[in-house]
Amino acid sequence: MKGNSFARDSFITLTRQVTSIFIGVLLLVVLARFLGPDGQGKYALIILLPQMLMTFLNMGVNTSTIYYVSKGEIDLHSVFKNNLIIGGVLSLIGLLIGLLVILFFSDRLFSGTPSYLLFISLIGLPFMILNIFFQTIFQGLQNFKFFNTILIVTQMSTLAFIALFIIVFDFGLAGSIVAFILGHIGTTAFILYLLFNKEGLKLRKSILSKQYMKQSLTYGLKAHVSNVMTFLNYRADIILLGFFIGPAAVGIYVVAVNIGERLSIFAQSISSVLLPKISSLKDDLERNQLTSIISRNVLAFILIGSLSVFFLSDFVIDLLFDPRYEESSPLLKLLLPGIAVLSVEKILSNDIAARGKPELNMYVSFFNVPFNVVLNVILIPQIGVSGAAIATSVTYIISFIIKIAIFKKVTGEDYANFLFIQKSDFAFYKRLYNQVKYKIVKS
Repeated sequence: MKGNSFARDSFITLTRQVTSIFIGVLLLVVLARFLGPDGQGKYALIILLPQMLMTFLNMGVNTSTIYYVSKGEIDLHSVFKNNLIIGGVLSLIGLLIGLLVILFFSDRLFSGTPSYLLFISLIGLPFMILNIFFQTIFQGLQNFKFFNTILIVTQMSTLAFIALFIIVFDFGLAGSIVAFILGHIGTTAFILYLLFNKEGLKLRKSILSKQYMKQSLTYGLKAHVSNVMTFLNYRADIILLGFFIGPAAVGIYVVAVNIGERLSIFAQSISSVLLPKISSLKDDLERNQLTSIISRNVLAFILIGSLSVFFLSDFVIDLLFDPRYEESSPLLKLLLPGIAVLSVEKILSNDIAARGKPELNMYVSFFNVPFNVVLNVILIPQIGVSGAAIATSVTYIISFIIKIAIFKKVTGEDYANFLFIQKSDFAFYKRLYNQVKYKIVKS
């Protein structure tokens, strides 16, 4: 029954995230075509500011929310109130830091971007922080119907505003930033609607728990450092490209990165379900078996998908984007090996965090970020945008090798068991095929 529940939740998540892929690609195409490489690059650099502040300042509360809600150690009403207060305080701190960054460091960190748009982008920060704090409540409750619907609403609302401000009114880059903000405001409103009207949230039943805040921050900080370092690992290339070359190079690179990251949607779907599921399991053998089955099958599917994208990348880039982005195709090919193994690493990382050992992920990130930055600093000045793609892919591969060694140490599982497809998997797919075939014939 538990296995069926996990499979159902993963399938629901995958279905909605496939929808998210379509919306995300459509959003990328609109931005790329109407803003051009330079405008696309500036957009990526500008929204990077609130994204960085959100990542640096969330203190891991989103991760601890999943952990404690899934274990039933705090109720819906109290977790909402505590997260609201923490989120409000962190938002004020983030706005202050953001203002200081723009005033004193924007020329270096966000070269070529208009300062007034950086200031405007900060309006979205409080909503972004509250969104991840409230959204993960549904993840902890294992209500993946609402959890994934929120993801889609964010993208759909952003796409709608982008279409309105860029295509209809031709507001250009400024319109895209306002659309980004309004997309997050709309998401906050939708989450509050779900919490109060669908989950029965009552503020009068909430308790401000200092003990929970302490536990939440203690657990969250372990994951937080790792999350911050992981974010830097994912975005160091964009920052350094903007610094060494400029927004146009960032725009071309972002297209390749965004298409490549769509491959990992399958792993993200399962990872979203895996963290609360593993946290709620008591038996280590059951945990090991579940993650091993998932990781080896995801790796197989991702490798097949990566090979397909590798051979189709020229066609896809030509079809979706104009000739200004033709350089994105070879960049995508360079990124694919790293993105493929990163998908599986995310699953292993979530398993490790769910066992109450998020600090192990943190230790790996302490190596990844400096290594990635050094590689980018060496390669970008020498070979340009391709240097960023090579540095990123190499870093992801080395990080994956380290993570599988840690997972083996923690669980005692054989490498083959969580990396290579087993006979039992083929038997499962055969049974699944026969079941689907039977239902089709019967209908």
